[in-house]
Amino acid sequence: MSEYGFVELSKQLGASLLKGAEDNVAEATKLLDEVKTLVEEIQKHVTEQAKALDNASARTKAYGERVLAAHKEYINGGKPHANA
Repeated sequence: MSEYGFVELSKQLGASLLKGAEDNVAEATKLLDEVKTLVEEIQKHVTEQAKALDNASARTKAYGERVLAAHKEYINGGKPHANA
């Protein structure tokens, strides 16, 4: 069978398409790895911030309870209050 020019051209085109697809897959894989790392960092940061917020909330609640206890103890000179 005799080779026509378009046969070689189709081989080159196919090789070029495969190379482009492989390059796209490599780039997408790199991007996926970067996104996974970013997601891990975001989740770590959010977890740390949630813990800090829990701590601040607990301290605020404890402070409020101490203020309320002091108020109840010293209102009316330490005598029981009608609203107590």
